[in-house]
Amino acid sequence: MLKKKICTLSELKSENYIKLWIKDFKDEIIIFINNNKIYVKSSICPHFGGAIDYDKNQKYLYCAWHGLKFSFDGKCLNQKNFKKCLDSYVHKIVKNNIYVYKNENS
Repeated sequence: MLKKKICTLSELKSENYIKLWIKDFKDEIIIFINNNKIYVKSSICPHFGGAIDYDKNQKYLYCAWHGLKFSFDGKCLNQKNFKKCLDSYVHKIVKNNIYVYKNENS
């Protein structure tokens, strides 16, 4: 299992969200807090690779390219026939540091 320190909990709380490319994961992730819960998702849309963004005033993630909307669990909300979900990552907080994990086989 791969593990990467992303940021501190304090940094995340002071930002709307944090996006960064993780070379070891071969993915760009987006990490955000909504209703005191932390979410870590791929920030690359499974449709055509567009940028996934988060607006704390919205109740979903969205693709900047084609307007697909995704729930925080990664499911597409506005295209019923689109079955691909955003990849999710497991995270842990250790001494104010947020670590994200990826299974090496995925």
